[in-house]
Amino acid sequence: MIPVQQAFAQAFAHEAAGRADRAASIYRQILAAIPDHPGALLKLSEQDLAAGRLEVAREQLVRACAAALRQALPTGDLWLALGRVEAARRDAAAARAAFARALAAVPENVPTLLACGELALAERDAPAAEAYFRRAVARDPGSAPARSNLALALAAQRRWTEAGDTAREAVALPTAPAHAFQVAAHVALQAGRVGAAIDAAREGLARFPDDRDLLLRLVDALRNAGRAPEARARLEAALAGRHDDPALRSCLGAVLLQLGDPARASEQLRLATRRGPVPATTWDNLGLAERAQGDHGAAIEAFEAALAADPLLTTAATNLVKTQQEICAWGGVEAGAAAWRALLDRPDADPRFNPFVALGLPVTPAQQLAIARRWSLATLPPVAPPFVRARGDRLRVGYLSGDLHAHATAYLMAGLFERHDRSRFDVRVYSHGPDDRSAVRARIRAAVGAWVDVAALDDEAAARRMRDDRLDVLVDLKGHTQDARLGILARRPAPCQLHYLGFPGTLGTDAIDGIVADDTVVPPGDERHFHERVRRLPRCYQVTDGTRELPDPRPRAALGLPADAVVLACFNQTYKLSREFFALWLAALERVPQAVLWLYAPLAPARANLVAAARAAGADTARIVFADALPQREHLARLRAADLVLDLLPYGSHTTGSDALWAGVPMLSCRGDRFAGRVGASLLQAVGLDELVAETPAQYGALLLRLAADREALAGYRAYLDRERPRLPLFDTAGFARDWEALLTAVVAESAPAPSPG
Repeated sequence: MIPVQQAFAQAFAHEAAGRADRAASIYRQILAAIPDHPGALLKLSEQDLAAGRLEVAREQLVRACAAALRQALPTGDLWLALGRVEAARRDAAAARAAFARALAAVPENVPTLLACGELALAERDAPAAEAYFRRAVARDPGSAPARSNLALALAAQRRWTEAGDTAREAVALPTAPAHAFQVAAHVALQAGRVGAAIDAAREGLARFPDDRDLLLRLVDALRNAGRAPEARARLEAALAGRHDDPALRSCLGAVLLQLGDPARASEQLRLATRRGPVPATTWDNLGLAERAQGDHGAAIEAFEAALAADPLLTTAATNLVKTQQEICAWGGVEAGAAAWRALLDRPDADPRFNPFVALGLPVTPAQQLAIARRWSLATLPPVAPPFVRARGDRLRVGYLSGDLHAHATAYLMAGLFERHDRSRFDVRVYSHGPDDRSAVRARIRAAVGAWVDVAALDDEAAARRMRDDRLDVLVDLKGHTQDARLGILARRPAPCQLHYLGFPGTLGTDAIDGIVADDTVVPPGDERHFHERVRRLPRCYQVTDGTRELPDPRPRAALGLPADAVVLACFNQTYKLSREFFALWLAALERVPQAVLWLYAPLAPARANLVAAARAAGADTARIVFADALPQREHLARLRAADLVLDLLPYGSHTTGSDALWAGVPMLSCRGDRFAGRVGASLLQAVGLDELVAETPAQYGALLLRLAADREALAGYRAYLDRERPRLPLFDTAGFARDWEALLTAVVAESAPAPSPG
């Protein structure tokens, strides 16, 4: 064999030319001649680490370290490499130990300091990471990686100005690599400076036009700027020259998903998984695409694959639970919820615990608050200082929503918009949802002073428009629901910002000053579970439209219901259904032979799972009738065929409850421990039927049995609701409007700046 030094030179030349296999062959020849040669083991381990062969790499480095110690050879690079492998194996303790030995061998070595900081960042210990990166900068002020990583550590602590300045220092260095521009774009985007993120990515691409990760940062920024079509075009052009790049295909799939094309998204994401190793987020997005196409089974498989790749990816855990909720796969829901809650205690877990999904899980009010705060910190830009303006003659109120079409929010709010006192209120709507040309959308547009479509504007531009409109108060109607635009509120376009109606719980962000509630959904003393100030209305917090048409009831035969049955109905979305309350309903079927259970369950897998659960409980599945989605008017007509509507926990009836009461159908509710589980109680109180609110599931079950067996009582409740409908507080939209305006006036008065001293 040629001399070892010459063999290494040949191997390095092969590696530089991209011939890793020939280099590996030489390293093996060296090891055949000199077993446990530290240098050869180190180089082979680097190849194995790059290929994902972590256990092989670790075994080689353990041998190399031991051999170097025996021979009194330098060990710093070996311990550093071993630490990197241990970090890749997710053994943080072993990685820290290896890095400590590397620093002991070569004190203040910059690559080792950077590796220590990167490990601390991965463990979400940003202060420790900052300390390591500052040591690296002090050791080598011209190191762009040290400054870039320091910017990431500062951004992780939401020290946005310092992070941005440090990232710009890194890209200004003459030796700045592509990674420095990637970090500059990432930090700017995190700070809500979308334009600066686009500029940083483009500047980097001008220097490094073939850098894939810079392109991905540019795409992220374009997506956040509402320019998804441009992002798609960029990716498609890049893929024309890189047909087998799984990262680009994965990103294109995410963009197509954002553009509302789940079929093409699924195609690209599956191609990505076949082209090579992909991050867990690829599987997560594939699950979303499959679910959007109605294939819940494929979605569950994809989410499980995401969690197998990254057990700490909270978004995948959330999406898995939500998918199982939608199809009533309660065994999966319970197991997934337990795993999801366990992640709450992991500081290294992804902080994006979706607060909306948490509404339907057995979490405590304190956990709900923590989840909302984590989500808001992770997904929203930094909140700007409050915007102050001088008051005009009329209070100018803006409403922000993406649901002002044929949607529950629009049906509830239409009457309020029409009853605003125009002499005292200048009402403006900022819509970011679809124009479905529905009657309710047209009705709202006609009722307000100004309708501004901000769907095509990014958050900064939308906030600027609102700021220019000089609002006194901005009311968000979405909260943490799908397609919300809370990034607009984070930019503080109004002096006072409230959340109302869309999300029944705290939003956990300083972008919201107050949440509108009542004494039932948020009893006195529960304010501690809310990040924002609780603003209470004197009646039920939920507005309703007291002018809605009440259509004639549909014949039961046309709905698949027995004419003489006691019809127990639940028209909540299937993700709200729970094993506990379904068991109580089945018990009523068993005890009351004339009863049938009428459930809204449009998805075939949900129906199959509900039937299987009923059969396992020994219930007569022929007495379970399923219903599909209908337009609102037709839904109200069929509701009148029910004898009793069933509320449930933990996430109960909201619009479905007020719809039933408007249709003259009594509702049985159970008071929960959170806002989302107390709305039914508030609705019943507002129609004078407090006796239909149980305090525990056991009490609920007993009351259900009594009511299901008492046709006369049910008929009496129906007669009461039909007779008193015009006088019930729940349906007094004009009275609600006066209460609402009084609340807005008080909120604005409290937020007004103090007068200057004379």
